[in-house]
Amino acid sequence: DGIDTKKQDLFNYSYNWFFFYFWYMGGKFSYERDPIRELDHRYTAGLIVGRDIFNDSHRFLSISFGPGWSEEEFESTGKDSGATALWALNYTHDFRDGKWSFFHNHNLNYQFYGVKNSIFKSNTGFRVDIIDDVYANFSLRYDYETEPTAGAENQDTTLVFGVGASF
Repeated sequence: DGIDTKKQDLFNYSYNWFFFYFWYMGGKFSYERDPIRELDHRYTAGLIVGRDIFNDSHRFLSISFGPGWSEEEFESTGKDSGATALWALNYTHDFRDGKWSFFHNHNLNYQFYGVKNSIFKSNTGFRVDIIDDVYANFSLRYDYETEPTAGAENQDTTLVFGVGASF
């Protein structure tokens, strides 16, 4: 067909510093681009406070929240920026001595400016050790926006299969 159905770039970076037992604070930055949804760019930066609910040899659960600032530019509506609220959850559970892992991560970004859009992104799946440090990933990614650009759907689902290596 020659029709693109997915053409998205997403980069996330966060830094955490533990200040009291399982409590941490830190910073978060993300960059996103999606020409199919007419998103030229979206930068988001914020300060977060979080807590590790549990972190042992076979499971991990962490939540974080905080204020942020976002700038985005759409081809059809131009550039807009303002304050945001950030929320994140990260969960991992290992099975069979760590050979299998279930994971679920999601982020919510509520924009207090413009059309007051809520952006939800999640990634849920399994990671399976193949040989030594080589693994396979199977995941379902789900993105949802309450106020997408005109003509764009408010949700996007992607099934991902991959192979990787840990060093």
